[in-house]
Amino acid sequence: MLSLNAQKILLKALRITASQELATEDASGQSSSTDTAETGMKAKMLSVTGFIKFADVANLTNLFKLAEATQGGARVTYRIANRTAEALGVKQVKFSSSIEAVEQETTRQWNISFTLAEVRSVPQKKEERTPQPAAAQQGATGQTAAEENAPPQTEVPLTGLTAWLKSVDDSLAPAPETGSA
Repeated sequence: MLSLNAQKILLKALRITASQELATEDASGQSSSTDTAETGMKAKMLSVTGFIKFADVANLTNLFKLAEATQGGARVTYRIANRTAEALGVKQVKFSSSIEAVEQETTRQWNISFTLAEVRSVPQKKEERTPQPAAAQQGATGQTAAEENAPPQTEVPLTGLTAWLKSVDDSLAPAPETGSA
């Protein structure tokens, strides 16, 4: 039995296949080592297959409406009731990838297949509860702009190229306006 938001999905010969990607990355670089880096737990996927008789057209129509349903611009999240989902701790799902209904003329029914992706998985909830480490404070490096022995709020005498550039900058700057009211 499978139900989404307490609405039964009536499929004959219902089969649910559960899968989960255990994400890793190759950490061996250019060597022949078999080292890998764990990159997290991905959402569990439930592949659902079954049959709907040609006479149960409303059942097929309803299933496709559930798959197409959106709320706030995103696909609807459903509470799932199923033995396999319960055994794996899957409580909420969304339709994912595709949904197919293939006509089976000899048996007068549709072969239905679709995928449900877990939403708000246990690893995701744990990750959200884990406090994020504080960002490291960065300090200035290099030389200071003023001489170290100069008292605060004083100008350091300019020499050489710096003095010449300052004089050019001053000559190009507009003269300050005098106030006349």
